[in-house]
Amino acid sequence: MIQLFFRWLAACLLAVSLAFGASGCGASGGGEKSAAAAGGSELAIHVLDIGQGDAILLSKDGQWALIDSGDVDHRPEMKKYLKEYGVDELSKVIITHPHADHVGGMLAVFQTVKVGEIYDSGVATTTNTYRTYLKQIKAKNIPFHVVKAGDVIPLFPDVAFEVAAPVRTITEGKKNRPDLNNNSIVGRLVYGESTMLFTGDAEKEEERTILDSGADIRSGVLKVGHHGSKTSSSSDFVAAVAPKAAVLSAGAGNSYGLPHKAALDRLRKGGVSHIYRTDQDGTVTFTTDGSGDFKVTAGKE
Repeated sequence: MIQLFFRWLAACLLAVSLAFGASGCGASGGGEKSAAAAGGSELAIHVLDIGQGDAILLSKDGQWALIDSGDVDHRPEMKKYLKEYGVDELSKVIITHPHADHVGGMLAVFQTVKVGEIYDSGVATTTNTYRTYLKQIKAKNIPFHVVKAGDVIPLFPDVAFEVAAPVRTITEGKKNRPDLNNNSIVGRLVYGESTMLFTGDAEKEEERTILDSGADIRSGVLKVGHHGSKTSSSSDFVAAVAPKAAVLSAGAGNSYGLPHKAALDRLRKGGVSHIYRTDQDGTVTFTTDGSGDFKVTAGKE
C-alpha cells in the first residue's frame, strides 16, 4: 500500500530532476513561440502511484483535472491523494475506458470533490463498478460527453487534449462486442510547445487505427499503454510518437508480470532515453511552463 505522509523520508527516496527538449512536438505558428511557450504558468502532471491501475492528476493555476481513477481497491488511496494535493474540485475528468482499474476509484472521487464535467469513450460495460459510476453522474447531474478522434477537450484555458482515438469501434474477436482496451480514449496534451500522449489501455489494434488516421501524435512524453503490456507500444507507434521519455503505471509485484520486457525493449529501441515506472519510482510528476521542456521528479512517498 502506498503511503502519503512522512514527507521527511523524501531525502531517502529516489528523486530525479531533469529537463528534456520536446522540439517539434508542439509547433507554434509564424516561427514565433506562443505566449505559453515563451514561459507561462506551471502545468503539473502527477502519474499517481496507485497500484495496478491508472490515475493521473493534473493541475494548473489552481484548477485540477483527472485522467482515470485507479481500481475499486484503490479508493482509499484516491481519497488520500485528493486531500493531500488540496483538490476540492476537478473541472474535467477523462475516463479512458470502463475497466475497473481505470474507473473503479471514481466513487471515491465523487465522495470527496466536486466534478465539473466527465469525458468518456462511450463504450459501456455491465459491471457493477461501471453502473455505480453512471448512477453517480446522473444523481449529481454532471455533464457527460462521449468523445471520438478529432475532438478537443479544453483541460485548462490554454491546455488542450487532442483526441486521437477511438477512431472507430474495434470489436473483440468473433464475439462482435466492443473491445474495451482497444476503444480507449487516446489523446495528446498540448501546452505551448510541451506535449504528452495519454493512451489508456490501447493495444496494437487501436494504435494501428491511429497511425492509419494520420493524427499528429508526436509527443515529448508517452504515457505507456496498458501498463507496459507486450500487446501495446508497437514499434511503429513508438516511432510515430518519438518520445524522449515514457512513464507507465503498474503495481509492484503485480500478478500480470507487467511491464513486459518486450514492450520495454521496443521503447528503448525507439529512442526513449528515460522510462519511469510507478512500481519502482512511486508517483512521477512532470512539470512544464509550456516551453517544451519537462522537469521530472519521482519518488516513493
